[in-house]
Amino acid sequence: MRFGSRMRWMAVPVAATLALIGCSSSDDSSDDDSAPAASDEAISSLSKKLTGGGASFPDAFYQAVNADFNEVHGSEIVTYAKSGSSDGRNQLAEQTVDYAGSDSLPKDDETFAGDILFFPTVAAPITVAYTLDGVDSLNLTPDVIAGIFQAEITSWDDPAIAETNPDVTLPAQAITVVHRSDGSGTTKNFTKYLEDSARYVWTLGVGDTVEWPTSTQGAEKNSGVAELVSQTQGAVGYVDLADAVKSGLSLSSVENLSGEFVAPSVDGVQAALDGAELADDLTYNPLNSPGEGAYPITAPTWILTYTTYDDESLVESLKVYLDYVLTTGQDEAASSGYVGIPESFQTKAVAQIDEITSG
Repeated sequence: MRFGSRMRWMAVPVAATLALIGCSSSDDSSDDDSAPAASDEAISSLSKKLTGGGASFPDAFYQAVNADFNEVHGSEIVTYAKSGSSDGRNQLAEQTVDYAGSDSLPKDDETFAGDILFFPTVAAPITVAYTLDGVDSLNLTPDVIAGIFQAEITSWDDPAIAETNPDVTLPAQAITVVHRSDGSGTTKNFTKYLEDSARYVWTLGVGDTVEWPTSTQGAEKNSGVAELVSQTQGAVGYVDLADAVKSGLSLSSVENLSGEFVAPSVDGVQAALDGAELADDLTYNPLNSPGEGAYPITAPTWILTYTTYDDESLVESLKVYLDYVLTTGQDEAASSGYVGIPESFQTKAVAQIDEITSG
């Protein structure tokens, strides 16, 4: 569907998290019979190189898919550079990339060179990841998370944290909050979650960027946040699962709407997806899903394209690539720390590819 050109826990050991992601699969995600995949012949015959960029949240997935796609083609015909969702949309608007990655929807004042399309690709948890010696078990409520990231809860032994962690020895260690310093869909989804779930506590608003307290520290991209948290004793940050695992961070369990403390896992993400509704333009919101066992900070991500391009060969490459991402490429989701989109989403997204034309 077209989008107008004028836009209005208990901590989980890393190895266990990877096992959960690797050995589980969506019961509603793509499979061999759900949609026809781009053939090797179609891929190898492409002549126009594709350039993409934007969200860092899905970067591990896109890099894995692109490596497979390029191997089939025989050369590097598609590239993706992570730079943040805001920058990705800006590059698409300026037509310096052929497609953009974004975890958040365009703002009302964002304009593009034409109508755009949203293609949902994968979903994944935004983890509340930390480094704290001697603490490998942590349950956090939405209100406590909001208090921490607003720098109102400043020590790990604060009574508000201790209340949901009675069996954990919490040190009198200062909390260092790490956030994204660049425009980020991860920030947009994280703050959107807090505004919804901690509405009587959270005061910083929602956006790709917000005004963080001066005592906090910023880093670029999810990988930068993960690295800074890993290097700082007592630090906590919000970061995608792939980068959190790569950096060896401890992962909190977060209280969901059912009162369960749920760890970031494929099952928790799948439960959140099961409770999400796909809009006509293929956008959806899995945050704070009411489903039993749902991980509450589950974030979506999309590839954004124009409906019309001047170059017919570019359109051919883009169509074949999108078909691959939405079918064969979904197999890379679990091994990269993501969950593939449900089959019902996939079917509509693959059908939407035909709306991309040259002219």
